Order: sequence, then C-alpha cells, then structure tokens
Amino acid sequence: MALPNKEKYEQKKIDNLLQYLRLYHDKGQPIDYEILVDGFKAVRRTSDPDMFTMFENFVTADTRSIEVLLFTGSSNNNEKRIFYFGEPQKDGLSGVDVKNIVDEEVQRKLRDKEYDELKDENKKLQQHIADLESEVEELEKHNARLELKQSPLNSFLGDVGSSLVESFIKRNPKLMSAFPGGEALAGLLQSSNDESAEEQTPESEVSFKSKSSSSPSLSEDEQAAIQFVNQLKSQFNKEEFERVLHILQTLADDKSKIDLIMNHVNIKQS
Repeated sequence: MALPNKEKYEQKKIDNLLQYLRLYHDKGQPIDYEILVDGFKAVRRTSDPDMFTMFENFVTADTRSIEVLLFTGSSNNNEKRIFYFGEPQKDGLSGVDVKNIVDEEVQRKLRDKEYDELKDENKKLQQHIADLESEVEELEKHNARLELKQSPLNSFLGDVGSSLVESFIKRNPKLMSAFPGGEALAGLLQSSNDESAEEQTPESEVSFKSKSSSSPSLSEDEQAAIQFVNQLKSQFNKEEFERVLHILQTLADDKSKIDLIMNHVNIKQS
C-alpha cells in the first residue's frame, strides 16, 4: 500500500479528481473510489462519478480533512489522497507529536542525571572541606603547644643564644642562684622542660621561635627571667656577650671546668 498523499484542500484539486473519474468511466474503465470526511464514510465504495459530490453534504466549519481512496480494480489496494483544512496535523498517535514527547523525556533524564552527578560532587567537596578544616584545627593546636614549649629567652637572645644559655642554666641551677634573678629563671626553664617532657612524643621535635606580640601578659617568673637576661646583656657589648655565651656552652658541655674557672677568677660559692 502506497503512502497517503497529503495536501491542502483546494476546490480545483477536487474538481480535477472528479474529472479524472468521469473520463475513465466514459471510456468504459470505471475506477472504484470512496470518500471519508474526518474518518466518516460520506461516499461508500462506488465507481459512479455522479455520487462524488455527495461528500460535500458532510463538510462543516469544523471539518479537518477529506480522504479520497482510489481502488485498483476489484481489490482493496488503493491510493489515498488526503486534503486537509487549516494547518496540517502532526504525525503521531491521535495527532500527538511523539517525537517531541520523546525528545523532552530524553532531555529530562539528562538533566536529572546531571543534577545527581553535581549533588554527589558537592557532597564530596563538602567532606573534603571538613577534612581540611579538621587538619587546620589540629595544626593550630600543635602550633599553640609549640609556642608554650618555646624558651622564654628566645625574644632576647635569638634561637642560638637562647639555646646556649638555657642549656647552661638547666645544668647548673646552683650556680645561677648567685645572680640576681638567676634562680627564678632556672626554675622557669625547669618548669618549661618538665611540660615538654610530658607532652612530647618520640617522633616530635620542638623548634623554638619568638613569641608574637599577641602573647598573653608575662608571669612574675617570666618577668624575672627577662630582668636577668637584660642585666646579663647590659654588662657586655655584642662581641663580649657572644663570647660569654660561648663560655657558658663550654661549661655546660664540660662541667669539670666550672671549678677551674671559679678558682681562676676567685669566685666563692655561697
């Protein structure tokens, strides 16, 4: 069966079909035809050309299409001519545009899939942010612990100088008691050393650095330590002070030299 021929309704085209049927009828080769108005058989199958115009009795202002079926011989095979009024109907089920419906559904599925993927990605990013915030918090706590462990001499002597002086003071607390403020400084360093021993793990290392300007107010022991260091520095120029620090480190490394120096300079222990 051939595909139907669709075209806009024009009276001239209808008249040509009627003339075609009359011509073959007059030559003794009649053609069976049938006419449907919106699916209703307005003219049942016949070869009489005079019945052709009967379909007009069923055409109204609401009529959408007229179908003319031209049969081949006595068989049911036919050629269908469809004449439509107004705009042509869309292909599909009962005039429904199936292609557009399918396209819209496909687009909806794609949007849903993209949304789900974005939601999963956002969830992963939120978890990553939470992990980073946790790491930052741990680093801040670790940094705070390191600041508590740092030597109170750092801000006055620097890392190297404070290390030398602190090592000597911790090893010789009795000697330091002979200096004003020395006993308080030795106790302060010993307390700091005890806290470090409790908190520090085998894998951790403590690096000393200067306290920031935002550090809390100094305690009495820290003020005494500062007073001692200031008194110590005020007695020497820069070159002399560096040599004194070197001497202190030497004594800390070899305590047997303490008595030798004290006897040499005639220092009496109390």
